[in-house]
Amino acid sequence: MEDIHMDNGAASTLKYMDIVNWANIQIASGVFQPGEKLLTEAKLGSKFSCSRQTVRRALEILEQNGKVTSIQGSGTYVTENVALPGQGTDRNKTPSYTIGTVFAFMDNYIFPNIMKGIEGVFTKKGYAVQLALTDNSVSKEASALRFMLARPLDGLIVEPTRSALPCTNLNFYQTAMERGIPVVFIDSYYPELAIPYVALDDARAGYIATRHLLDMGHRNISGIFPYSNRQGHLRYQGYVKALTERGIPVKESHITWYSRETMNQSLHSPLMLDILTECTAVLCFNDWIAVQIKDVLRKNNKSIPDDVSVIGIDDSELARHTGLTSIIHPAWQLGETAASLLLGKINGNKVSSVLLPPALVERSSVKKIVT
Repeated sequence: MEDIHMDNGAASTLKYMDIVNWANIQIASGVFQPGEKLLTEAKLGSKFSCSRQTVRRALEILEQNGKVTSIQGSGTYVTENVALPGQGTDRNKTPSYTIGTVFAFMDNYIFPNIMKGIEGVFTKKGYAVQLALTDNSVSKEASALRFMLARPLDGLIVEPTRSALPCTNLNFYQTAMERGIPVVFIDSYYPELAIPYVALDDARAGYIATRHLLDMGHRNISGIFPYSNRQGHLRYQGYVKALTERGIPVKESHITWYSRETMNQSLHSPLMLDILTECTAVLCFNDWIAVQIKDVLRKNNKSIPDDVSVIGIDDSELARHTGLTSIIHPAWQLGETAASLLLGKINGNKVSSVLLPPALVERSSVKKIVT
């Protein structure tokens, strides 16, 4: 059984509330199904390093709230009629025909096509789509979710904020699930929550991009990735896998991890130029980073691809206009698939997460090295 972990910062300072909050998330996420036996008092005490008296206090609160039922001599069970995603009492009300969407940015090149995919599905079904933005800020994500949960919604599509870091807004997602509001993540996900998601297969994208550079004869390959973004971690994972398969050691000195706040400083620093000079190719997290790197190289009299080959991910207009070799990000299909999944949940169907396959588009930014 998969265990959904809470961010300790979101829990109460009272130990028994740690157990209550944890159990609420497990039940709301569907990890413990109606009628299923909860962990024993002994296991809960061991898990949370607390006394049996503390565990019993937590179970009393859960029972008072209608989440569990204690049967003497048998154990504690999830209440048979506990509200699960898509099955809560709120789902019996008149549909609002409104879908909430929460995204990090509206001004990047992927967003418009994702929204076209989402709206294409819901408009045909008579739904209106409402948008809130987070600017990739966890506090603004909280505000956006609070805004959405204050309105009648039939479902919610969310692009997670800083998804490689622990989710600090678990309580809002828990509230949505307890109310029976179906939720689907898009482009990434929070592993703390058993919520389906639709995303590019980012690990595969990083792997295909790196393998292409290797096939073109490159051995010293730099990588540039965002540290707070799960997509970046997965693309790095694919980069490492491709190098490892060829018996090429991963050099930490060739990897740049950046944050949104330090991005310009990192990309235009003397250290970045030193790294690029040591390597014959660079894998960039996305096309926008790749274009910035191409600019850095040109300003320092480096030729692309003769001195350094550059590859991006997204296959955006930037890639097409600048001759950048890139990996296709199926943004429109991403939005359409997420909308279809959410519509399935609204209709009471069981749905699973979807990873969309990446594909390489070769252009003029990668040179073949002949040895």
